[in-house]
Amino acid sequence: MKKLLLLSALLIFACSSDSEGNDCEEMDTIIMDCECEFNNPNTFTVYVTTVDEENCEILEDCYCECYNDIDENGICDEDE
Repeated sequence: MKKLLLLSALLIFACSSDSEGNDCEEMDTIIMDCECEFNNPNTFTVYVTTVDEENCEILEDCYCECYNDIDENGICDEDE
C-alpha cells in the first residue's frame, strides 16, 4: 500500500564528475512522499537516496515499513 506523490520536481545544484565521462553540470532532484503515517498509522517512512549520474538525477524515494511485523511478511501485525 505504497502511495507515492511527486512533491518537488526540481532542485538544481552544481556537480562535477570527471570519471567515466559523466559531466553533470546540473542534477535534477526528484522527491517522493509515501505518506506512510497518513495511509496507515502502524507504519513509518524509510527514505532512500539514489544518485543516477548517467541521467544527472538524484532520486529521493521512500517506502513504508511496519513498526511491528514479527513474521516479516510485509503486513503490519496490527492489520493481520
